Amino acid sequence: MRNNIIVIILSVFVSLGLFLWFFSSKTEDFGLNFFTEMLGVVVTVFIVDRIIKKREETKNIPIKLAIYEDVRLYASRYIKFWTDTYRQSVPEEDPETIEDFFSANGMTKILNNLYMDAEPNVIPSRKWWDWVTQNAKEFKDTGDKIIDRHSSNLEPMVFGYVHQLAESDFNNFLLQIGALRQSDILTNFPRVPILANYSLKPKEEDFKAILGLIDWCNETYAKLNKHSKSIKKVSEYIPFKDKKLPPKSMIPSLVFKEQIENQKKARNQNK
Repeated sequence: MRNNIIVIILSVFVSLGLFLWFFSSKTEDFGLNFFTEMLGVVVTVFIVDRIIKKREETKNIPIKLAIYEDVRLYASRYIKFWTDTYRQSVPEEDPETIEDFFSANGMTKILNNLYMDAEPNVIPSRKWWDWVTQNAKEFKDTGDKIIDRHSSNLEPMVFGYVHQLAESDFNNFLLQIGALRQSDILTNFPRVPILANYSLKPKEEDFKAILGLIDWCNETYAKLNKHSKSIKKVSEYIPFKDKKLPPKSMIPSLVFKEQIENQKKARNQNK
């Protein structure tokens, strides 16, 4: 706003000098001198402004690098967790693009196939109940830290993307998996142990957020890589084709059928 006001004032003075120079013989000399002076001021102001902006940009490079690294790690972790989960639970080849993966079609396949009683490929060993909740907590806590740490320098768009992923209904439901499971145990309710039965589906805003962060990371890397030799790119999505079937963490068909039958019996008993 301040810069716009300065531009408007200088434009008025330059225009006034031109008017006095060309349109009145009585003020022709004064107008020429006034126009020349104002033109010099304009040139000086814009040159000085450009120098100051360049100096500020150089000064802020370490801050930008720190923000980029935190956001890059956050987005990379999000990509890795869900692509690993897909490959361990879905009996299909990976989607061709990251846009196809982070979509209703791609993520729903994970929800419908992930067997929560199976064990992910991590050390120490644990069940998906704990691994999903642990990562959901990490996405929330790390996202909140990024917002708190860089709130004064984070671009509004990036702020919105990180906030969406950290505070989404989808992520919040993943945090409640343990409580819902304990409720099933206490009530002896035979819920089919797939992720879809313990979570909401991600919303379109969630997909836009992670894809937006990936685009931002790629654009920012192109701008900052000349300032740091250690800067890294966000995790690249490479579809995995040679998959062993069925995947280790896909719900077995017999378990699925048994749980469906148990659900029917439970509902009939409660009628």
